[in-house]
Amino acid sequence: MGVRPRPLDLPRHGSAPGRRPASARRRATAAVGLAALLLSACATVPDSGSVQQGSVAQADGQGQDYLQLIPSPPGPTWDPTQIVLGFLTATASFADHYAIARQYLLPQIQSSWNPGIAVTVVAAPLTVKTTSRPQQQPPAGGTTVAVRVRVSGQQVASLTANGQYLSTQGKTQFTPRTFDLVNVNGKWRISNPPSPLLLDEPDFQRVYQPRNLYFPAVSGQALVPDPVFVPLQATSVDVAGRLVNSLQSNPQGWLSGAAQTAFPAGTRLLGKVTINAGTATVDLGGAAATARKAVLGQMMAQLLWTLAGPSSGQSAIQSVELETDGHPRQSATWSGGQPQTGQPGLIVPQEPAKAPLYASGSHGVVQLLAGPSPSATLSATPVPGQAGDMRVPFGPIAVSPDKGYVAGITRSGSAVYYGAIGRGAKLAKWSRGGGFTSISWDTHDDLWVAGSDGVWVLGPAGSSSPLGGLPHGSVISQLRFAPDGVRVAMIVHSSTGAQLLLGAIERVAGGGVALGSPTVSIGTDVLDPTQLTWYDANNLIVLSASSTGPLLQEVPVNGGSSIPIVTDPDTLSISAAGPANPLVAGVTRGRLALTSNINGTWGPEENAGLHPTYPG
Repeated sequence: MGVRPRPLDLPRHGSAPGRRPASARRRATAAVGLAALLLSACATVPDSGSVQQGSVAQADGQGQDYLQLIPSPPGPTWDPTQIVLGFLTATASFADHYAIARQYLLPQIQSSWNPGIAVTVVAAPLTVKTTSRPQQQPPAGGTTVAVRVRVSGQQVASLTANGQYLSTQGKTQFTPRTFDLVNVNGKWRISNPPSPLLLDEPDFQRVYQPRNLYFPAVSGQALVPDPVFVPLQATSVDVAGRLVNSLQSNPQGWLSGAAQTAFPAGTRLLGKVTINAGTATVDLGGAAATARKAVLGQMMAQLLWTLAGPSSGQSAIQSVELETDGHPRQSATWSGGQPQTGQPGLIVPQEPAKAPLYASGSHGVVQLLAGPSPSATLSATPVPGQAGDMRVPFGPIAVSPDKGYVAGITRSGSAVYYGAIGRGAKLAKWSRGGGFTSISWDTHDDLWVAGSDGVWVLGPAGSSSPLGGLPHGSVISQLRFAPDGVRVAMIVHSSTGAQLLLGAIERVAGGGVALGSPTVSIGTDVLDPTQLTWYDANNLIVLSASSTGPLLQEVPVNGGSSIPIVTDPDTLSISAAGPANPLVAGVTRGRLALTSNINGTWGPEENAGLHPTYPG
C-alpha cells in the first residue's frame, strides 16, 4: 500500500446515486470536525522522489478498492535532499505503521517514532534547501552531524492535536521545518523526524476519504452529522472499529456543546468489529451492558447511520448487530436509502417529497404554491391569517419547519413581521434599527433575524435576545438552519470580504442560545457569496455574484471544494429541500424557475411570486 501519483484521480466511496464520485466532488480545503481517533499522521508527497508503480488493490475483499503507488525505501546513494523528499513521500503511506518511512530514520529511533495526528496542510510545491549545521555533539550511534535540510512553503490549513481541521483562510507561510541528517556508514538518515507532519491539499484528497460520525442533538430530537476523514488504505474492519471507538466520546470542536453521544461513559469495544455477508457485529462491554432499551436504541441509530449510512457510499456494511458482552441486543438494516429498525429511532431529518413551497406575491401577501414541479404549472393560494391578506411589501420570507409560523422582512429591510399561520392569526411587528437581511426558523419555532445590528432570536411569545458568539467585527447577511435544528450556515462579512461559515447552536440553561465556538470555514473557493440554502444534510447551494452573472455552486459542509451547477441567468434567490424536491430560483420580474435535479434544465414560471422558500 502506498502513495498515489499527483496526476491520478482516484476512485472513492461515498457517492450518492447519480452524483459525482466523492473524489471529484470534494477536496479537503477546510474540512470540519475531524475525529482524532480516526486519523493517522500523514505528510507531503513532493513532486520529486522515487515511487514504484502499483495496481488496483482491494483492502480486505469487502469492496474497498483503491489505486495506489508503493513508496520506495531510501536509495543507497541518495543525498540529504533526496532523503528528505523521499521521507515526505513515504509518510503519506500508512502501510505497516509507516514501515517504509521509518527506513529513512536513524536505526535507534525507528521503533520509537510516533508521528501523532497533527498535520500542517500546505500548498505545493515546497521549497527545500540544504544548509550547514552548526557544530554539535552528534546523536548516539551517529558518526557526523553534517547537514540540515530546511523545508518551507505556504500553509493552507492545520490538523490540530484533537483532530480538528482548520483553514487558514488564505495561504500563509508556515514555520520552516528543519531536518537534521546523519551519515551512517555512508548513508544519510534523519535524526529528528518532524511533528506535526506535512501534507499538501491534493494528497490529502488522495490519502483520505470523507465519512460522517452521527451524534444525537443535545435536544434529543435528531442525529447530527460530524464530518471526518479516514485513510483510504484502511480496511473496512479497521475503519469500522475506528468509527465505533470515536462514537464513544462526545464530539469535539465546533459541535461540542450542541451534540452528544448516547454511548454511556465507560463503554468499550470488545475485540474487533466483525463484518460477515454485509452485517457488522459490534460487541460492547462496560457501561453499555446495563444500558436501558431507549439508550440502546439511540446507540443503534448512531451505529447504523455511521457504519452503513449515506456517507459510507458503497459500503461493505448493510446491517448492524449490536451485542453487549457477547449477547445480541438490537439489530437494524440500511435499505432503500433509509434505516430499517422496526421501531422509532433518531434520524437525520430531511424534507420528504412534495414539500410545500411558499413565496411572497406581487402585492406582498404570503402564498402557498401548489404543484411545485418543473412540468406542472404553479397555482398560488394566500396562506390563512394576516400573512395572507396583510399586503405588506415583503422581501425575504420564511416558514417554520412545522409549517405553523411565518415571517417576512419588509422590502426596505426596516422591520420583521412574524406570527402563526391559521385563520384569524395576527402578525407581530419587530424592529430594532432596521437593516435586516435574512430570517430562518429553527426546530423550536424560534425565528432568527440577521442584520446590520447582529443576529436576534425571536420567540413565539414575543421575547427577543441577541445571539452571542458571533465573530468580532463581522456582519451576517444570510443565515439558514439545517433541518436538524443544530447546524446553521452563514454568509459573514468582514474587512477581508464575505465568507461561508458553519456553526452549531448551543442551548444554555434558562432557555438562552449561543453560537458555539469555533465556527468553521466552508466553501473557501466561493467568491462573493450572496445567498445560501441547504440542499441536503451534507451540502449547501450557494448563490454568488460574478463578472459574467449569477453563479450557483454546490458546497459540501465537510470543507470540500465547491462544484458549479447549471444556473438560470436571471437568478435572484434560491431555495432547496433535498433531492426529492425541485430546486427553485426566484428570477427577474416576479417569476420562478424550477429544476428537478441539481444539474437539470430550468423551467420558468410566469409571475409565480417573489423570494421562494421551503420550510426552515
